[in-house]
Amino acid sequence: MLPSTFPRMAVIFIVFPMLVMFAKPLEAQQAEEITMNVKGLENVDVRGNAHVQWVMNFTPPRGYDRIKRIYPNLYVLFRDLGPERSGYEINRGTLKITPDDGQRSITVNADFIGAAVSRKNRWQIQAEPDEQMSNQDGNKVFTVAQSGPKNGVKITFINTYVLPPGAENVQLGSDHFLTYSLAVAKALPAVGPPQVDVSVRHKKRLMSAVYKVYGEMEAGDGGYWVAKTVFKNTGKAPIYNLKISYRLGDYTETSVPEPYSWVAPGGVVVDRYYPVIRSKVAELKNETPVQLDTRYEYTDAAGKPYSGELTDRLAILGINQFEFSNLDDEDRTDNWKDYFNNAPLLAAFVTKMDDPVRQFAGYASHKSGMTAPASKTEDAIAWLQAAYETELHNDIVYTTPSGSFLTADNSGVQDIKYPRDVFRDKTGTCIDLAITYAALAESVGLHANLMVVPGHTFAVIQLPNGQYFPVENTGLGGGNQRAGFEQVVQAGQKEFGEYLQDGRFYLVDVQKEWDTDRVPTPELPQLATDFLEKSGIRPWDGRTGGVAGSSGGARNARAGAALAGNAIPGTAYRVVHDHGIGTLAAFCVGTLYVSGDEIAFQAERASDGRMDRFVIKKSDIKEAKKNRMPMGQTGNYFEGFHIRLVNGVNYNFANIDENGRGLSADTILMELMRGN
Repeated sequence: MLPSTFPRMAVIFIVFPMLVMFAKPLEAQQAEEITMNVKGLENVDVRGNAHVQWVMNFTPPRGYDRIKRIYPNLYVLFRDLGPERSGYEINRGTLKITPDDGQRSITVNADFIGAAVSRKNRWQIQAEPDEQMSNQDGNKVFTVAQSGPKNGVKITFINTYVLPPGAENVQLGSDHFLTYSLAVAKALPAVGPPQVDVSVRHKKRLMSAVYKVYGEMEAGDGGYWVAKTVFKNTGKAPIYNLKISYRLGDYTETSVPEPYSWVAPGGVVVDRYYPVIRSKVAELKNETPVQLDTRYEYTDAAGKPYSGELTDRLAILGINQFEFSNLDDEDRTDNWKDYFNNAPLLAAFVTKMDDPVRQFAGYASHKSGMTAPASKTEDAIAWLQAAYETELHNDIVYTTPSGSFLTADNSGVQDIKYPRDVFRDKTGTCIDLAITYAALAESVGLHANLMVVPGHTFAVIQLPNGQYFPVENTGLGGGNQRAGFEQVVQAGQKEFGEYLQDGRFYLVDVQKEWDTDRVPTPELPQLATDFLEKSGIRPWDGRTGGVAGSSGGARNARAGAALAGNAIPGTAYRVVHDHGIGTLAAFCVGTLYVSGDEIAFQAERASDGRMDRFVIKKSDIKEAKKNRMPMGQTGNYFEGFHIRLVNGVNYNFANIDENGRGLSADTILMELMRGN
């Protein structure tokens, strides 16, 4: 496989975290453009190994400050320059990352093994696609590459290659390889047989849901290789015509190797395996073991052949199983992002072309009045509301996953539903519901994102005007816990802003993962045309159920478009809001605002992470009265009261003071009766 080396990876890997940290927040907040200037120096020796130095400066300087704040361990920021995404290996003992707070710069020094390889009797280094040669002075080659401005980030990369003495015929071709010729030293007589050290690194698990991505060198900037062979020539004689091939059980053919012309004494070849896996792997339901066979062969100067084989065992997960991190323990740090570095692959579950998704989207289009969601912002919001309310109408509910979820101590393999599974079961976890909503949005031409944060995932839809529109999909609660469209948009808006500031998030751009990063959806079994009907999913029939605090689609669409995140004015009461049926097993504490014609609630803290926020018209209230039973448990009881809406949605509250002691509900109830 072809190696990716310094210039390519310097740009790619620096761009990746910068886009995550800057591009989306900048685009959402319309902040200034960030410029990053990278100056590199790569000294390549006659064996193909290299010493690399990069110096990065940021304009404005806050770019440096933000990186330091989010990545106190800078190894996390630069780890993918080495073993995870590249066709070379880093000598870990030489890696030094030095921040300079005064200059607001970051300097990286490291030795790379296998930085250049010999193929077809020419040495080659893979360059960045937009990298161009600006000058050459003997064995020094000067290149420049520019990226952007894109999503608020502009990058200028200037690199100097110092090739080995005697390098000739230097070219930077249209295939993006920097190549050169180098005279091959003749092997000394009687130096003995070749000596090699061969090892294979491989992924412990593969996901059948994304099996196609493993065959794409371009996917994830090269990070989804299945195996990586490190072939070292530890002897004193060169090795010729090295070929490395692989086979993954019965799921692949034996790969066809591209030979390496020679490997110098002390030289290294790092070969990555990107298998073309047969589609039958998508039929797997559970984790299945599979054997990885690696074979290498080469000759010495006299043409005598040598060969060897290595066998390893890994596992392929079932079609609904997802592994959130593919980092080995030696590469993983305590940074939250390390436990979820596979998050972009969630795009494979967003099956916008699946028949049940398109049929359900048709139900939403019918309810929204056959709008043009991909063309007009107001129509997009109206359609998103219709899609959510159609889910409510069909009693699709949020279910809490067993145990901790999306946390560093439980980020291994999780079962994830495709949208068709959510429709069939009428239930899903936060990530299942977010995937389903994203698939529905994508099916009508909207641009969807999945925001993966500690303990949670929700959908963020990009409107035609470019604005981000977060939706808290867990508003699809069962029983009396259903939230209306305005409420889930308000909650999503709040979460979106908080995590942009927090920095612990993956904003998975579904369309980008499909198109640019080559993350395709798997083949799923064909379903009958009446699948939704047999699952109990029906189109909207004109009934009013399903929308909390709603008095019309147009009003909700306008309100959703104009959310500013400010509570309405009015009398403020400290309350506890129960998330269940009055037991306070899960709750949030916040402020209830009561004005002339509206009430609003804003949570400040929650026992289960659910920070509720909603606005209700008094005209939508059917009943506001004390509960027959006190609210609480384990000896802590409050005088509870409930607010029930005309559509059946019910909220349980208790009035408390600043110290958490219960107060009478009479004052709030009297206030609610005024103007109602």
